[in-house]
Amino acid sequence: MECFTLKSNNDLILRQLLSARLRRGEVLMLPTDTVYGLSCLADNKAAIDKIFAIKRRDLKLPLLVLVSSLKMAETYVKINKHQREVLKKIWSQARPTSVLLKHRGSLPSNLTAGSIYLALRLPKSVFLRKMIRTLQVPLVSTSANLSGQEVLDVPGALRVFKNNPRPDAALTAGKNKSRESRLLRLLDDGGLQTLRK
Repeated sequence: MECFTLKSNNDLILRQLLSARLRRGEVLMLPTDTVYGLSCLADNKAAIDKIFAIKRRDLKLPLLVLVSSLKMAETYVKINKHQREVLKKIWSQARPTSVLLKHRGSLPSNLTAGSIYLALRLPKSVFLRKMIRTLQVPLVSTSANLSGQEVLDVPGALRVFKNNPRPDAALTAGKNKSRESRLLRLLDDGGLQTLRK
């Protein structure tokens, strides 16, 4: 697994390099605003399958995506005026929060595992938001680990993911920042159901 180091959120060359690898269908291990995640383009079915294989994840469990803006989210999920106002508040808060909304069916079905919902998050990471804007497609993001086991940092991943299938490359930027994001279901009336605190 090839490793790169993030030294600045404005590193255009690194952003272009990683974006090119994602467009080729690669799976990358990226730092997020929570824990290190395995990522690929959300419209690439084969790359999504590879993430399931790397994690040994049950195919019935959906994955979440990272978007660069509320406008991008509206391309992939149905958001009414009540939900839009709630989303603005949630995503302006410090706590990283992923939200389930009804999707438009425009992404591969293996991403949502047949559910009518898609989980998405607007990351706090400036680097990730810039990269997603460059790609113009959401990024899949799921914790970097084998399913049911501890979440890994890059040194841990190099030990655990030494055999194929494994991520194609990793971007290092220190240790995991926190636990996984809060997960909420956003109802049509703007109400919220907590699925993960």
